[in-house]
Amino acid sequence: MTKPKLLLLDLDGVLGDYSHDIRCRALAEVTGATDKYVHDAVFTSGLEARADRGEFDLDTYMDLLRSEWGLTIPNEAFIQARKQATRVRPGMLKLCEQLSQQVQLGIFTNNAHWFSQHAERIVPELMPLFRSRFVCSGSLGFAKPDETGFTQCLQRLGFSPGSTLFVDDKIKNVEGAKLAGLDAFIFESEAQFISELSTRNLMLGALNAY
Repeated sequence: MTKPKLLLLDLDGVLGDYSHDIRCRALAEVTGATDKYVHDAVFTSGLEARADRGEFDLDTYMDLLRSEWGLTIPNEAFIQARKQATRVRPGMLKLCEQLSQQVQLGIFTNNAHWFSQHAERIVPELMPLFRSRFVCSGSLGFAKPDETGFTQCLQRLGFSPGSTLFVDDKIKNVEGAKLAGLDAFIFESEAQFISELSTRNLMLGALNAY
């Protein structure tokens, strides 16, 4: 396979671990509500998905949680809860440091625009490698697996679909990327990630080297 010019990675589930439970627990502590009530308000209601599609900003999000669910959450507490729920994977970070010598790196994640505005605080470890190519779906108005999201992401980053390799932990997003003309594969493990990259002439050391 042809060596890509851009390696475009998902964030949650590939570069890091993200827990809805931890996030809802942190917000429950702020509001006095139960974890389940917070989960219903943020996720089951569809508000999070709408924010991921860029339908509203953080201030409006907090207004909707207040008016529709009776939850008063300061913006800062909402940001901090997301930070608490997110953990960058050290092994993947080390692999990306190696890869940065061979290919341009980028992130395309289904997250709201406010996440990109505060990424330096939420995932500071990733910023040295990804700061200049960190794209959230909410900034585009289209979320994965929508083909338009991939097209607009690449237009923003200045790369063509044919020169880009995309990696995600969800098969529907991988399929969406392929429909948009990108090479793509599903992430299963760091060892499998290394193996898939080697078939595309991106060579990495063994995991036990870390």
